[in-house]
Amino acid sequence: MNPAAASSFPEAQLPAVDPQFMAQALGVPLYQPPYFMPEYAVGEQGKWKMIKGGFLLDRGYYSGVWGVSGLPALLRTSLGDGQGWDTWMSLSPHEIESQELAVRYAHGHSVVMGLGMGWVAANVALNPAVSKVTVIERDPEVIDLFSRVQNFAGLPAEARAKLNLVEADALFWQPGEPVDFLYADIWRTLEEPQTLDDVRAMQANVAANEVYFWGQELFIHKLATPGPQDAAGPEQWAESVARCVRECIALPLLMPSDFDYPALIAQIVKQRRQFPSS
Repeated sequence: MNPAAASSFPEAQLPAVDPQFMAQALGVPLYQPPYFMPEYAVGEQGKWKMIKGGFLLDRGYYSGVWGVSGLPALLRTSLGDGQGWDTWMSLSPHEIESQELAVRYAHGHSVVMGLGMGWVAANVALNPAVSKVTVIERDPEVIDLFSRVQNFAGLPAEARAKLNLVEADALFWQPGEPVDFLYADIWRTLEEPQTLDDVRAMQANVAANEVYFWGQELFIHKLATPGPQDAAGPEQWAESVARCVRECIALPLLMPSDFDYPALIAQIVKQRRQFPSS
């Protein structure tokens, strides 16, 4: 750890306006996710920084507009000299909604590729169907920052005991035991062109029984839609989705059966078409 980064973190700057009042004034609901939310401390480690914001508006991955207060975010310097910070991840409604299927459906020995802010790993560990969580992160500065901001401090001891953090490259790491569930999120943005190739490389090494990756709904929609999907009925669309996953993606993807997953895929894409910046 860089000695210069070992000083105590400054106190987070809390918003001066009551967030519930702001949300009501703007006519939007205040976002209160039904998941474990770590109490992130703000701080900096090398090229990474953890911050907390004030009140803002954000649109969900599949839902509408929310008011958000005290949003924690992980930033990375784009210039290498502590200037020009870019947001790498934040616990916004959009990010949480785009990752929550991993939290809900993880099971057995679950592998999480990419530590990020530790939100997915923590909530996967809280899932009673999960026996062990192996988290793969290649950047030692992210691991150092993570250990200092105490992301897992509020977890019950039983959940913390499931967690194992490994410094390794997600594209080359191989497990020493069977993996039941693989969640991959090593990209800064959704729909990066190499995403599917990356997931296939990970799965070739891990051989998980089930795979879910960040933004997979967007890839399924793109590959399952040779023509105007809006003209297809629900049954035809569901058949197209199943065929795409089976023949085009050819991975054992998570395909939830306890709700209409093809309809959710269509909703997510409709949302992004209406609001391209979301």
